[in-house]
Amino acid sequence: MKLHNFYLVIILSLLVACAAEKQIDLPGLNPGQQIQGRPNCAAVFPQGKWQFVHSINFTVKNGTSTTVLGVTSLTEKIINCALITVEGLTLFEAAYSKENGLEIRRAIPPFDNPRFADGLMSDIQTIFLSPTAGDVQEGQITGALAVCRHTDDSGRIIDVLPEVDDCWQIKSYSSDMTLDRSVVGQSCRKKSSTLIPEYLELNSYGQTGYTLKMTLIRADNF
Repeated sequence: MKLHNFYLVIILSLLVACAAEKQIDLPGLNPGQQIQGRPNCAAVFPQGKWQFVHSINFTVKNGTSTTVLGVTSLTEKIINCALITVEGLTLFEAAYSKENGLEIRRAIPPFDNPRFADGLMSDIQTIFLSPTAGDVQEGQITGALAVCRHTDDSGRIIDVLPEVDDCWQIKSYSSDMTLDRSVVGQSCRKKSSTLIPEYLELNSYGQTGYTLKMTLIRADNF
C-alpha cells in the first residue's frame, strides 16, 4: 500500500460532495410490553478495560479505498485510538475523555484536519460506548426486532438492536429523524459479558459518506 493513496482517500472523504441518496427514516416503535423479556442492550458495549485491534478497510462513495490497522483501547474514563499503516507507520493517534475532551497526540497531514479527528472519535463512540441519553425506551421496530431507543436533548436518536442475525446493530438518526450512521456486527462471540463481532461494518451517510469494514484481529479484556 502506498501512503499517498491513503491520504487521497481521507481527502476525498472530507471534501468531495457526492450525489444525493435516498434518506432512511426512523422506524416506528411498538410498546415495550410486547417484548418477551427485556432486550439485553448492555451486552453490545464493552465494560471495563479492553483493547481491540482491527484491520480496517476505508471506502468513500466513489469506490476509492485503502486498508490500515486500527487500535482502540477503552477504560471507564478514557478512549485511546491509533491508525497504523501495514508497514507500521502511525498516521494518527488521539485520546478522548469527558474531562479533557479530544487530545490529538500525533496527526500526519491531512489527519490534522479537525473534521477527521471529530469524525473518527464519533465512529469509535458509536461502536464502543453505550449512549448516555437520559430518555430510553424499550420496544420493537419493523420485523419484530427488540430495540433500546435513546433520545438526547437535541432530538438525536440512537437505536441499539441487541439481537439481529446472532449479533447486533446500532443505528443513529439525526434530529430530522433520518439515518446518518449505522453499525452492523456479524459473527458475534461472547467474551466476558460482551458480544464481540468478528466483523463490523459502519456506514456514514450524506454528501461525504463512507464505509468502514472492520475485521477483528484481537480483543483483550484486562
